[in-house]
Order: sequence, then structure tokens, then C-alpha cells
Amino acid sequence: MPADSLSTARPGVSDLTEMTHEAMVARWQQGLVTPMSSTIDTFAKTDGSWWTASQGAWQRVPQAERNERLDYHHDRFESTCQAKGPVGSNSPWGVVGQSA
Repeated sequence: MPADSLSTARPGVSDLTEMTHEAMVARWQQGLVTPMSSTIDTFAKTDGSWWTASQGAWQRVPQAERNERLDYHHDRFESTCQAKGPVGSNSPWGVVGQSA
């Protein structure tokens, strides 16, 4: 089965442990990614798991307890002014092909 058929048939990334920055940005543009905050762009959550940026690619955070801590910090950032800034043209989320 071609790779395009797989991505159409299975839109989630639950089986992946790594994805390209371009794939993460594409998911973000579809509304499927939540960055840690507007100022912390090296962690993002998609498909129920947190991911971390590393040299142009994203690695899934595999430990459940670490995912829970990241959820806790994300919730804290949402309630502070630090995370309230708009996602603008300077955001790495708006620039495909550039590592976060």
C-alpha cells in the first residue's frame, strides 16, 4: 500500500515515534497540534502525546509520567501572560522547513 494511502486511511500518528518538522507543521495547520506555549516551541502535543523538537525532526516523549508533567506545565503556561501572545510570522510554526 502506498504511503499516501496510509496517511489518508490513518490520520493519527499513534504508531510513530518520530516525524519531520514539516509533518508537525502540517498537523498544526490542520488544528491538530498544541504547542507548549507561544514562547516555548520545542514541545508540542498531538494525537494525545507530547513531542520534542530535535534537529529538524520531532521525537515522541514516551514516558507517561513525563507527558503528565508536560500537561501540568502547559496548563500553567495557559494561565500566564507569557503564553498569551499571538502566533505570528516570527513563530517557527508558521515557517515550514525550518527547525523549531
